Amino acid sequence: MKLTIGKYIPKDSPIHQLDPRVKMISVLIQVTSVMLVKDLIGYIGPVAVFVFFMLLSKIRPVVYLRSLKSMWFLIVFAVIVQYFIGGITSSIYIGLRLSLIFLFATMFTYTTPPLLTARGIVDILKYFGVKDDSREDFGMMLAISIRFIPILLDEADRIIKAQISRGAKYSEKGIKNKLSALTSIIIPLLVSSLRKAEELSLALQARKYGVTKRSHYYTLSWSKSDTLYLLANIGLICTVLAMRIL
Repeated sequence: MKLTIGKYIPKDSPIHQLDPRVKMISVLIQVTSVMLVKDLIGYIGPVAVFVFFMLLSKIRPVVYLRSLKSMWFLIVFAVIVQYFIGGITSSIYIGLRLSLIFLFATMFTYTTPPLLTARGIVDILKYFGVKDDSREDFGMMLAISIRFIPILLDEADRIIKAQISRGAKYSEKGIKNKLSALTSIIIPLLVSSLRKAEELSLALQARKYGVTKRSHYYTLSWSKSDTLYLLANIGLICTVLAMRIL
């Protein structure tokens, strides 16, 4: 019941210290590069880049591999379907594509705090002509949504364990039993979610959110490391495009 999306792993690494805006732009470039790969040989570039950035992030490889557990059903299903459509080579191709896309996205969430993610989005939207109030509200909603994913999953895990300790059996067969087991999880989780949302609303009101112009504790600044990181990712997509054309 553990999902890694939205979880931040604090480390003192070069990747963690990068500007969230450059990491946001870079993850889009990385995902696009993976989508543009033409054949299995073309995955050498994205895999090498991911391994290099993974080492720079100082997060153990097993942590990244463990993150794939939450997506195993989608990946296995896609691989099986692709096997019957295009054969073994095609199934490996789609499996690598989905895995790399998820791993690049996971690296972003592992190395970027949710609040800085929201701040980066707010700053990027400024260049699209979005008004300040709309940008701030959207960034806050996104940060809260990302942060609530692991919280709600942990809460669901606690509810399941509590129900099992009371004698609930989730392994029984039959639609009626399955619906009953699902109800025993969803209703307490919904009540808990509403309670947490109310507490969060009161906390925002106490801090006068939306009453005055919002200030920021962190000041985002672009450094040479950010430029090098962006250039490395641009080099990746250029390499993929060159291999695709040749």
